[in-house]
Amino acid sequence: MATKSTPQRRNRLMLLLIALISLVPFLLAWLYFQNPQWVSGRSNYGNLIVPAQPVPYSDLLRPVGPDAAPLDALKGRWILLQVEGASGCGAPCRNSLQMTRQIRLLLNKDIVRVRRLLLTPVANRKPVEGLQEDTDLQYGGLPDELRKKLTAIVGHEPDDGTVVLIDPFANVMMWYAPDFDPHGVLRDLKHLLRYSQIG
Repeated sequence: MATKSTPQRRNRLMLLLIALISLVPFLLAWLYFQNPQWVSGRSNYGNLIVPAQPVPYSDLLRPVGPDAAPLDALKGRWILLQVEGASGCGAPCRNSLQMTRQIRLLLNKDIVRVRRLLLTPVANRKPVEGLQEDTDLQYGGLPDELRKKLTAIVGHEPDDGTVVLIDPFANVMMWYAPDFDPHGVLRDLKHLLRYSQIG
């Protein structure tokens, strides 16, 4: 009896092994679909700037108007930067501001490491209409030389709603188009904050 059951067991194991081997390509295809960066070699969602380009804090953190509070608290932090157009903060700009606010809130304990900054060419900027309660948004001045520098770094003038990521050493390292996926930005930030001890 034992000798008859042993070949049967071996045959069943062989059939099971063949079935499992035939499932492997489907499993790999599903894994690659869920993780496209494995195929492309790209692990970040944003447009990476290589090498990162420095921007002096003196250019970046200019208060808006003579009575504005200094922006020194942003030094040494990760900054989600947006540039306001000459015609003001339009719908894409407001949408990006709301998304970066939610992204920052989702960072939980790392929320203190990330700041948000809106640069404006207007001398005495009041809070953007509809975002008066957005108390963690800082406003800064946008001199022409900084606009030109950011345009050169990004490769084109930042569109209304474009978000630029600046590291704690004031290096512009990544940017996101106005229609960015907030989950992609959040994933990038979590990855950077996990592996970085600065900021």
